[in-house]
Amino acid sequence: MVAAGMAAPRVIAVDLGGTKLLTGVLDEEGVIVKRTVRPTALGSQEELLAQVESAIQELREEGVGAIGVGIPSTIDQQRGCAVSSVNIPLADLDFRDHLTKRFELPAAIENDANAAALAEHRFGAGRGTRHMVMLTLGTGIGGGLILDGELYRGAQGAAGELGHITLDLDGPPCQGTCPGRGHLEALASGTATNHMAAEVAAERPDGDLGRALAAGKTVDARLAVDLASVGPGDARDLLERVGFVLGNGIASLVNVFNPELVVIGGGFARAGNLLLDPARKVVAERALLPARELVRIVPALLGPEAGLVGAGLVGFEAMSAASV
Repeated sequence: MVAAGMAAPRVIAVDLGGTKLLTGVLDEEGVIVKRTVRPTALGSQEELLAQVESAIQELREEGVGAIGVGIPSTIDQQRGCAVSSVNIPLADLDFRDHLTKRFELPAAIENDANAAALAEHRFGAGRGTRHMVMLTLGTGIGGGLILDGELYRGAQGAAGELGHITLDLDGPPCQGTCPGRGHLEALASGTATNHMAAEVAAERPDGDLGRALAAGKTVDARLAVDLASVGPGDARDLLERVGFVLGNGIASLVNVFNPELVVIGGGFARAGNLLLDPARKVVAERALLPARELVRIVPALLGPEAGLVGAGLVGFEAMSAASV
């Protein structure tokens, strides 16, 4: 409770993605009071850090008590370190201490998909659940686990890299700095769908994707979703194939974690049931009993704001820890 005459505490939240950088000021109810968005600076780690610091400074105001950051990186929470990142130039950085010293505020970092899972569990599709899996579909595929009502971080904070489960031992190389092959991310992310859409357009000039290419349009996952929403064609077939792959990945997660709910978020999740219906079908056929009868696969409710809201929750955790 806030004492009379005192403003409710707020935090600065940062959702650092491979495509865009979202920043905002949040209150304890998860309400975004102010927000900014800009393309992510990917030239170097120094350039990226400078951009993040500038965005934080722009939102710094009286009443802000902490900083929370969600990043698409493996995290060592013991050291507050961003260990490695697949889609941004960030590695071996003591990010938490760097921000604390730079702004003289408590700071916390979290994997971006973990942050989104926190937000959906607290304020979104996962409210009331005890066991929840979240997948964020975008440039890559992130993951977050809520087990027995708590975010599962693992021994060091690096758990939840669900996009890097292997589906095909001889599949395509994974993205960025990941050394794996045939990972879910390499087969069902927005980036993977970009490549597949371009291939289909080139191979089938008379199809809807091929005609779009001939008309000079950029053929990518976004266009595939738009065309698939109109009616049957190559674009819809493509999304059904991607949904099939996604469903196989989800089935494995259902078998391992037996969740009540799987929440699908991220920018590519705008495809909705074009992806989720084939995924649900696979899970119903291939996941084990009784887990497949319990689990529901649903879209995220917070949309593109989930990562930002989750970063804010992490900031409030840092504020609480600093006050003890």
